Amino acid sequence: MTEQIAEEADRQLYDEDNIKREFVQLEIEAEEGRLGPQEREAKEDELLERMAVARQRRLEEQEFLEGEAWEVEQGTAIEPTTEETEGRTEDG
Repeated sequence: MTEQIAEEADRQLYDEDNIKREFVQLEIEAEEGRLGPQEREAKEDELLERMAVARQRRLEEQEFLEGEAWEVEQGTAIEPTTEETEGRTEDG
């Protein structure tokens, strides 16, 4: 249960749409004078770092899925053994 909560928090933290919304909110707060230049810059840097991580993760996931699709097309995909399959259902 704790692992699921941590995974969901991580997913939301690095969700590109969430980060974009945070950029908009940051801009609004800056325009309203609720943030000083240094605080704005620090938050902007943090959002840019999170966006870079999010995009890298998305790229890696796409490459992984493309690799799996290629393996299936080529007939080189390795099928899980019965033990691996049974282990997944017992753990999951």
